[in-house]
Amino acid sequence: MLRELRRALSEAISESSEINRTLRKIREEGYSLYLLVDCKREIEDPEAVPLTAPRWPSSSEPTFQIDVRDLSFLKSIGIDPTRRLRRRKVTS
Repeated sequence: MLRELRRALSEAISESSEINRTLRKIREEGYSLYLLVDCKREIEDPEAVPLTAPRWPSSSEPTFQIDVRDLSFLKSIGIDPTRRLRRRKVTS
C-alpha cells in the first residue's frame, strides 16, 4: 500500500509545473528535499496498554510547550517531536 501511495504522490508531484518550479528553486538554494510517508496501525483493542508508558515530568524536570511556529521549524529540519519514540534494543 505504501508503494502505491508513494507512486501516486510522485506522479501527482511530477505533473504539477508549480511544484516542479518550487522544487527546482529549493535545489538551486542547495537543499535536498525528501518526502517521508509514515503510517501506523491503529490500536484495535481499546483496552490495550501502550508499549511505552507516558513520561510525566518529575519535579526536577523543566516543563515546556512547543507552539505552532516551533513545531513547524522542527519539522522543517527533520525533527518531529510528536512522533512516538521507538524502544531501543537492550544489548548485554
